[in-house]
Amino acid sequence: MIATVTLNTSIDKAYQLSCPLETGSVMRVATCIDNAGGKGLNAARAVATCGEKIVATGFVGGNNGRLLCELLDADGIEHDFVHAVSETRCCVNVLEPDGRSTEFLEPGRPVSPEEVAAMREKVADIAARADVVTFNGSAPAGAGDDIYRELVAIVREAGKPAILDTSGALLVNSLDARPTMVKPNTDEICAILGRKPESIDEIVAAAREVHESRGIEKVVVSLGGDGSVMACDEGVFRGRAPKIEVVNPVGSGDTMVGAFAVAMARGMAVEEQLAYAMSCASANCLSASTGHFDMAVAEELRSGTTVERVA
Repeated sequence: MIATVTLNTSIDKAYQLSCPLETGSVMRVATCIDNAGGKGLNAARAVATCGEKIVATGFVGGNNGRLLCELLDADGIEHDFVHAVSETRCCVNVLEPDGRSTEFLEPGRPVSPEEVAAMREKVADIAARADVVTFNGSAPAGAGDDIYRELVAIVREAGKPAILDTSGALLVNSLDARPTMVKPNTDEICAILGRKPESIDEIVAAAREVHESRGIEKVVVSLGGDGSVMACDEGVFRGRAPKIEVVNPVGSGDTMVGAFAVAMARGMAVEEQLAYAMSCASANCLSASTGHFDMAVAEELRSGTTVERVA
């Protein structure tokens, strides 16, 4: 079983426009798709699509929290949340006909110290039963900048792998807890090392430095359409995905995390883990619905996904 932790859940609304977005005007939405959102819930749907048992946890609250649970039920995602007093937020992704995406992300509503304590207990309980636990995205006000460090430590003390996909102080403060894998972009590597890698050679060197100096088993740097770089004990690898016509890129990084958790739970070789996760992420880009993809499409894309050792 794989567990995902989403501290900042949301109702994600994808607005598809029939004409380009015009600021300062009234825009009519052609179609609207509602999803149970937050990075970890996108990862949870990826896990389910890959055919593995999933349990999603995090904070939910209010009417939006009830809707979020109903949407997860419709997706067939088992959940075990900490129910907070504050209302779950909403996030909007505006999609234009040419594929351009504009996002409006509400901040997470505050959680109390008692609710944070309940989350620690929840993660400890779930970690005892899970094969892999992922921590995804931002945290609501009141959770504190050390919340992921504390939660990752709980999972690692239980002897289970922990994947961390966050940014800023939440990422930097958590590295001492030794998450099994982190998935930074170049800005997040800058927050860790104090410098931003620009060229592919610099990215390779930076990923290896984070892996070796901070004791992180896998450092996976996402490069968008240019693929990924992964540093691990087996070496540094460059993954490249086939070129596609992107429909909606939102949630692709989260899909990659969920697919990585599946690959790790199945004991794949590290090169296969990267190729498998990248093919699922690419398939997500071909779906208008955030965090959803067709496994058959991912399997087709896998044949065109390459992974080579570069260091």
